[in-house]
Amino acid sequence: MPDTAILTRASITFQTNDDDKDADTELIVTVKLIDGTPIARIDNNFGNFKNNTESGPYDLQIVSAPTKGELKTGSVYIRIQPNGSDTWRFNFFLDLYFDDRTHLIARANGLHLTESPPQQEQSFGIE
Repeated sequence: MPDTAILTRASITFQTNDDDKDADTELIVTVKLIDGTPIARIDNNFGNFKNNTESGPYDLQIVSAPTKGELKTGSVYIRIQPNGSDTWRFNFFLDLYFDDRTHLIARANGLHLTESPPQQEQSFGIE
């Protein structure tokens, strides 16, 4: 039965390492099902993420409410759109909350994104 639980909240926290995210760099986080259907998103500049600091948690807007079973094969996409040049080195933790009080997560450490494609976006599986 736990795979039938419905998504009720999604939040993401970032740990900036030794290279900050500029204040004018747009950050887009999208959670998608395996077929590419977006189910949660946040899009904001958030201001400067200074070196060696934690930012968040930020709540994503849920655009559809899939089941836990559907999200087990989903992914989270993290993208930056800098105004000029920017390299951001970071870790992240995404927490997906369900109506039965269970969670799925996505996380990664030692990442970097830059203004140059394809390094503007990375994707990660959901655990």
